[in-house]
Amino acid sequence: TLDDMRIIIQEDGRATINGEAKDLDVQRINGSIYLPVRLMGETLGFKVVWDPEERNIDIRKADSDYILLDLKANVNENTRILTFEEAKKLAENKSSTLKNIEDSVDYMKDSRDTLSQTITTLDRASGSLEMVLATIQDTEKALTVQTQLQESISGLISAARAMKRIDVQQSLTKVNEQMVRDGIEITLLSQINAIKGTEVAKQLLEQSIAINAEDLENTKLKNSLGYASDVDVKKAELAQEELEKNLELTNESLATQKEALNFTLGLDAKTDVYVESDKEVSDLSNFDLETFVVKQRESAPNIKVLDGNVTIAEYANRTTDALVTESRKGVQNDLNSAERSLKDGKDTLEKNIRSAYHQLQQLALKDKQLKLDVETAIINYNSAVVSYNAGMATEFTVKQARLGVLNAEKAVEDNKRSYIMLSATFEKPYLIQ
Repeated sequence: TLDDMRIIIQEDGRATINGEAKDLDVQRINGSIYLPVRLMGETLGFKVVWDPEERNIDIRKADSDYILLDLKANVNENTRILTFEEAKKLAENKSSTLKNIEDSVDYMKDSRDTLSQTITTLDRASGSLEMVLATIQDTEKALTVQTQLQESISGLISAARAMKRIDVQQSLTKVNEQMVRDGIEITLLSQINAIKGTEVAKQLLEQSIAINAEDLENTKLKNSLGYASDVDVKKAELAQEELEKNLELTNESLATQKEALNFTLGLDAKTDVYVESDKEVSDLSNFDLETFVVKQRESAPNIKVLDGNVTIAEYANRTTDALVTESRKGVQNDLNSAERSLKDGKDTLEKNIRSAYHQLQQLALKDKQLKLDVETAIINYNSAVVSYNAGMATEFTVKQARLGVLNAEKAVEDNKRSYIMLSATFEKPYLIQ
């Protein structure tokens, strides 16, 4: 029995777990009855970990995974907790670049409305002049009206070209706006990850300082008894000073990073903010890379911009006066250059996507290995505790083993942050550097 769990087992393997019948793989060896450890342990709410190299079974409460890192260590009743979407919205509202884009959109809308009115006016004027020209008998007057008609048609063509350019620019501005928003998201995620990384490093340093302080006292005691030299004491003191200095620098770095985040969010520099992020390392085995590449080559924001430049160049090429040789050469050169830039942009984007995907695979594989390292560190910690309880190890040894778990968990978190950042840019591959 354990808490509210009751298991009854008979010699023939029949059993009831809280009254529910269940068959167990019972084995009889030399007159003893053996039960399956994993099934029994997990049924009772324990976590069972098998180390094949050491042939060791580690059994502990499933809700006690020795997760020593506290990712919300500095969150308290005065902390303003934001979801990532809430933080992103604040950052977008703070962005002067987005405000400038909004102003640009309004300006282009006003310009397009003005051009539309101009085109309507010139179209009507051209129609009227054509009607007048049809009724004039006097040659001199006819030439004057003909000149006016040509000027009106020329103005109409210029206005239509200008409107076409604005239409393309409006489309590109929308793309540019999305690129700016994506950039804000990546910047925000980078700042949040940097803060979390620094906070984890701070926890590790604090634990190291506490353990090293005990080691320093032990070294001083050994020195007083003649078992350690003055040099040993000095080394231990210098090590402690270095750790304390690193903690001081880490705290300064953390304060600077938090101020930078608050600036991005448009908040007071001293506001205590915690931004939640639920991204995890994921399995990429079912990801269709080739389909993703094809889609991005056609629809990535930077490709849309380059494609828009080609459209503008093509329009200029179609509407340039064929009789002006230098103009024709210039617009044709612009078109060739725009087409080459588009092709190079697509090829570079694909190369970056494939490279990032390979890195993501490596980080995902590393995540699995690092998590195994945590399990190993936990087993070592448990062994140290057993040895300490048996009088075969010191408390200092246990604390060092605990620090080993902390280091292993920090490695997992560091790798996870790298994965999150690369994954975020991979989803917006034009941001990959």
